[in-house]
Amino acid sequence: MQRSSSSSWVPEESFKNTNTDKDQLQLPTYNPLSDVAKKERSRLRSAENAIHLVPLVLVLCAIILWFFSNPESRV
Repeated sequence: MQRSSSSSWVPEESFKNTNTDKDQLQLPTYNPLSDVAKKERSRLRSAENAIHLVPLVLVLCAIILWFFSNPESRV
């Protein structure tokens, strides 16, 4: 098997990390007490509670479908 001669060679220096300590100090950090974190926790909590409504909606849909499919109740 031969390598394609059309591919270009890239030196390893281009892959090295050029970040300095100063650049890494400017990265944002996660603060669990911040307003954004509180909103995220609230959103997750409401999503966890909303999952319990799925069976109720399914039962309600089944009752509605059964009621309207009953031949004696047709108008």
